[in-house]
Amino acid sequence: MEELSRPTFPKTALGPNPDTAAVIGAAERINGVMAFTVRSSGPWAAANDTCSLDFRESQTNSGSHVTRNLEKLSTHLGIDAHGIVTCRQIHSDRIVVANGPSESVPSADAVITERPGIYPAVKTADCLPILILEPAKGIAAAVHAGRRGTVLRITRKVLTFMKKRYGCEPSDMIVALGPAIGACCYELDERVLTPLRQAIPHAERFIVAGSQDRSRKEGQTPSYRLDLTAVNRYELEAEGVPDKNIHELKLCTSCNPQLFFSYRRDGIHSGRQLSLAGFRP
Repeated sequence: MEELSRPTFPKTALGPNPDTAAVIGAAERINGVMAFTVRSSGPWAAANDTCSLDFRESQTNSGSHVTRNLEKLSTHLGIDAHGIVTCRQIHSDRIVVANGPSESVPSADAVITERPGIYPAVKTADCLPILILEPAKGIAAAVHAGRRGTVLRITRKVLTFMKKRYGCEPSDMIVALGPAIGACCYELDERVLTPLRQAIPHAERFIVAGSQDRSRKEGQTPSYRLDLTAVNRYELEAEGVPDKNIHELKLCTSCNPQLFFSYRRDGIHSGRQLSLAGFRP
């Protein structure tokens, strides 16, 4: 078996043990946590390996394995696993506030908290995880921004919610954009892109014409690729988050099988990364 190399991350994401998660240093400096998990701990593991840091509950990955992985991650980050709160993601623009663990998991695609020691989290396997910390008010958020959520402008709506409910200022926010499928691999057709063009101003700047499929014949329906991360970065900056406050992992989930799960690459059996943010108590 070919030996897989140790992962490397941008300087903004260097953590104490990148075999478990990429950690944003800017969050550590304000007593916060921003982390994006990788798919295995220690020697690189296959998706169904017992070492795999898979946070998706399925027939092949039981709830006990997910609990074990949450404990492993929380130990690595030095936080309480019981403070990690998630949502049942439905590719919507629904936002929930979670100030403590709940017996039922809410259906939403963004989780916000005002309590230190609570860590909103989202699960992804190509969609873009967005983590937000506002240190002036002590507010933390995790956002699941897939194609449909992006069309619904969930990122902009989360910032608007934080401003109206808590008085947060975008200029004070620290934001991290995690691993997601890149424009190199995210091929879409006109039917899918039409709603994006209708929803996002100047959407063409985020769309690359041309297919990766060299077998595509002349005269066939043209294909395009979308830069999902760039769209959401635009939404953040348009709402007033400074460019210097946005930390981007710049890693494609589909291109990096040794690091990340990818639904586009692996299909319905793909695992899930976990991304979380919050302030330490």
